Amino acid sequence: MAKASDYTILTFQRKPGRWRANVTPLAVTAGARQSKTMLGFVTAEDCETEEDAVKAANQAIRELG
Repeated sequence: MAKASDYTILTFQRKPGRWRANVTPLAVTAGARQSKTMLGFVTAEDCETEEDAVKAANQAIRELG
């Protein structure tokens, strides 16, 4: 299972009252850029609050592993 501590979560307001989170791995090796390693992602669904966006990001991270 992937650990949330291995990722940076940055929330943003897509439009007023609609929050999402950008999730990026903390360390990306030089070789990873040439392979099929994921460089990051944005949560798929809008959330009503910033806290909900962070929860959605943490859930998505757990589902990675």
